[in-house]
Amino acid sequence: MKKPQDCSVTVTLLDAGGVEIRLQSRQEAMFGSTIRSCAESCLEELGVENALVEIQDYGCLDFAIRARLKTAVRRARRSEHG
Repeated sequence: MKKPQDCSVTVTLLDAGGVEIRLQSRQEAMFGSTIRSCAESCLEELGVENALVEIQDYGCLDFAIRARLKTAVRRARRSEHG
C-alpha cells in the first residue's frame, strides 16, 4: 500500500525491551521527530510498553498515523491471544 498522505504500520508486541520505532520516510529529516512523538504518545495511550513498530510514511498527517497504529496494535493483540 503506497498512497499519498497515508502510511503503513506494523506492530510486533514483545515481552521486554521497550518500544523501538523504525521509520521509513522521505520526510524523516523534517518530520521524523514529530512522527515518532505521535507514535510514542499513541502507544502510551494504548498501554503498549514493549513493541517493535515499523512505520512507512508517505506524507501522512498525525491522525492517519494514530489510526493506523491503533489498528496495528489491535491486530497484534488479537494474534497474540490466538
